[in-house]
Amino acid sequence: MARKARISDDLAEFLSSGLSIVVATRDADLNPDGVAACAARVHEGGERLTAWFYVDAAAEMLRNLREHPAIALDFDLPTSHRACQVKGICIGSRPAREDERAEVDRQLEAFGADLEKIGIPAAAFAGWKSWPCTAIEIQVTELFEQTPGPGAGEPLP
Repeated sequence: MARKARISDDLAEFLSSGLSIVVATRDADLNPDGVAACAARVHEGGERLTAWFYVDAAAEMLRNLREHPAIALDFDLPTSHRACQVKGICIGSRPAREDERAEVDRQLEAFGADLEKIGIPAAAFAGWKSWPCTAIEIQVTELFEQTPGPGAGEPLP
């Protein structure tokens, strides 16, 4: 059985606040593949999370996860570069439900507002495709500090 890590309530709030979310998987030959997620939500108890991906962007990742369920997600707030990496195991996928769309939209809007604060105009990201989504369920196994500075790369408690 895979290790389990727990995301604290404070970290869970950060992870669902509207961030840059870059996700990595690997194919059958162990070649890395990356994709951006639209949003994420930590489940109660902090041991699982759901990440939402634009459906076309998720296709290759889903093929990878069928052979190698390991997945890594990097969460970053552009204005501060506060960052965290979550590693885990994919435990399932499904089409996103219509009642989840408001959360995906909220997080993308918050991410866009943060990008505007560093000089990236709304027009640069206004056309990003974000719906329909595929929801990926992840069992969290490891957490790492990724904010630049002395603790970068260290495991989070």
